[in-house]
Amino acid sequence: MHTMETIVVLFVFFILLIMGFIFYVRVAQSNIGTEQEEARQLKAIEIAQRAMFLPEIQCSEENIISNNCIDYLKLVAASEIIKQNELYYYDKLGFSNITITQIYPNPKNWTLYDKSLEEYQDKIITNIPISIFDPREKKNSFGVMKVEYFRTKE
Repeated sequence: MHTMETIVVLFVFFILLIMGFIFYVRVAQSNIGTEQEEARQLKAIEIAQRAMFLPEIQCSEENIISNNCIDYLKLVAASEIIKQNELYYYDKLGFSNITITQIYPNPKNWTLYDKSLEEYQDKIITNIPISIFDPREKKNSFGVMKVEYFRTKE
């Protein structure tokens, strides 16, 4: 009789132990998924910051850099330079697509960098409001820098 009680107690103990282990594994998987999503978001923000602070397109006057400002003349020249030196910029910007859209006063589009993927696992889009400065006319225009970061299939 005592042996049967001991077996039942051990059986219940192991069932509770297994249920606790299953709960722990699911919580750990959930935390890993959350951390992976945060890492993807941080990578997208890092690429957006690198694109925003490329010296090839930044506004500067007497070596003073203006925040959230893109020089129109540098932008036109940089889009060609980046296409010619794609490997160098791939190390900085990875699989992403960076377009600059002038919204006001005259709508225009420039593709600064395009290393898009046709097949990707997910895409994170970051829009950054910017000022586009034309040094010839000394005028600012309003625009948006759109950075699309692609994550490859694993």
